[in-house]
Order: sequence, then C-alpha cells, then structure tokens
Amino acid sequence: MEVNEEELKLVIDRRVTEHIQELLFPKLKIYVFPGGKKPERATDGAVGFDFFLRAVVSPFEMDSDQPILRRTIFNFKDVPKNNPVVDGHMINYPTEKGNELAYRLDPGESILVGVGCTIEMPFPMFHWVAPRSGLASKWRITVTNAPGTVDPDYRGEAGVLLLNINSSPIPLTKDMKIAQAIFQMAIIPELVEVYSHEELTKTRRGVGGFGSTGIR
Repeated sequence: MEVNEEELKLVIDRRVTEHIQELLFPKLKIYVFPGGKKPERATDGAVGFDFFLRAVVSPFEMDSDQPILRRTIFNFKDVPKNNPVVDGHMINYPTEKGNELAYRLDPGESILVGVGCTIEMPFPMFHWVAPRSGLASKWRITVTNAPGTVDPDYRGEAGVLLLNINSSPIPLTKDMKIAQAIFQMAIIPELVEVYSHEELTKTRRGVGGFGSTGIR
C-alpha cells in the first residue's frame, strides 16, 4: 500500500499529537479510601487538584483494621469514646447543611489529616502536596510539610500537616479543601562523584548563600 507525502505527514502529525496528549494529559488510576473524596480541579484552567479532608489521623500508628490507612483519630461523623485528645476539640459547627461535627484547631496547634485517596503514577512522575492560597490568606491555616513529595511507588494515603497560625480557633469540617496536588515529571540524574572541590566549575556566586545576593 502506497502512502503519499501528504498522507504520511497527517499520520505523523496525528501520532505526535496523541503522544503529547498522553504526556500532558495522562490517565492515572486513583483509589478513594472509605470516607474519602476524589480530588477535583476547580476550573478548566487550574493545574492543581484540590484535596478534601477525610479524617484527622495519627502520625505514628496504622489502623489495625485497615493497615493501609493511618489510625483514625476523628472521622467527623462518629463521636469518639474515651478520647481526651478529641473530646476537647470536637464541636458542632453550623453549615449550609445544618450543624456538623467539626474539629476545633486551636491557635498554634498542628495536626495530621488524610486526603482520602492514593494515586498510581508512572515513574518518574510524582505529585506535590501544596498549600491552597485561600486557606492561608482567609483562614491563616498553613501546610507545614509543603511541598510534600508523593513518590510514584507510594500506595498509602497522603497526609497533610495543618498548622493554625491564626490568633483564634479555626473549625475544620469534613470534605474541606485543605491542599492541592500538583503533578510533575522528575529528572533522575546519574551522580558522578568527584574527589576535589576544584573539579567543580567555578561560578561568580561561589559558596555564597543564605541571602548573599541581597533582597533588592
């Protein structure tokens, strides 16, 4: 079967377009844990996928019934029994749906929360857990482990360390947008060791760091 030059160009253009689509808009598997919610982009032009708060979790212990999850401290639906950590923080908070159980995050307090899902990515793709600007500017809640790197071989639930830098308590509610996933491709270099500092290329900056270039 003979293919003329114009037809060949169309085939090549289509394959190049398909390859670019696969690189920039890949299809990734995602598992949503019970009680979790699938991340979403807020607008067509957004690159970040909003993560939703599933539960307050332990930074030290895994769940004995579900070992792929960290132990749940507060899931926003069940009233914990004999849990002094949560007892002093659990409140009823008025929302558009009525009163909901919420966690009162006190000034200066930091807790670990789960985002409710895990995403399978091909190597060397990864995603960052990044803060949301509105959460910091309007509520003065920051993410202290940001940017948190989630590697492609990780199969657990990503955790977000929330810190209240406000002077007042802040209510945390179920499915609150707490962070965002930013997907990236990593460069994996081969590190070639040299045995003298003089073997490194000299630069104008040299060893200057920590503000050595000034602020203006």
